[in-house]
Amino acid sequence: MPILIDSRDLMLATLRRRAFSDKDWLFQWKYDGYRCLVKKQRERGVELVSREGKSLNRSFPEVVAAVAALPGDFVWDSELAVGGARGEEAFAQLQQRARTNSPKSVPAAVRRCPARIFVFDMLVSEGVDLRGKPLVERKEMLRDSFEDTSTLVYVTDVEGVGELAFEQAQLHDFEGIVAKRKASTYVRGRSLNWIKVKNGSYTRRAALGFGASAKGG
Repeated sequence: MPILIDSRDLMLATLRRRAFSDKDWLFQWKYDGYRCLVKKQRERGVELVSREGKSLNRSFPEVVAAVAALPGDFVWDSELAVGGARGEEAFAQLQQRARTNSPKSVPAAVRRCPARIFVFDMLVSEGVDLRGKPLVERKEMLRDSFEDTSTLVYVTDVEGVGELAFEQAQLHDFEGIVAKRKASTYVRGRSLNWIKVKNGSYTRRAALGFGASAKGG
């Protein structure tokens, strides 16, 4: 019997105003896309589920195909993006892709603006629920089983140096960073073991109507 996980089970980050450094934490760039639960199970095939619980399969068939080609059963936590990992134009294209789901229009949309999945956590592997394991163990299992492609991207972290990670996020114009306690288990809802720090200049552009995401962690 498959382990039942849906969008209501997603772990969410708590907002903090300032970046920090701590050897007990991992830090990664925050991507501006759609939070996406990726499920590949023998009984159900591949399912891409948004944070709102909606299926994204029809709009993003190239992602479904890339996941289906992989061996084994698993559930990933990830961010779905198009045209790159960040930027107002990329997010606007993502919104357009999500609204495109008719059989006639989807192939052209895929060619014009292919999507990518940025995978940062593994929740289930071969029918085993990993959510009770520490983050570093889940990341290690994900990394060992993962191979980057043009569609599937493993999200790397840096250890301890959150302030440097945030400076780099500002330099490269990312939405911000997410800090995660290395020993943390995966729990439902908002947690102080995951912290997000937003890049203020990026957020200000979003306030002017350029389309930053409200759908991430």
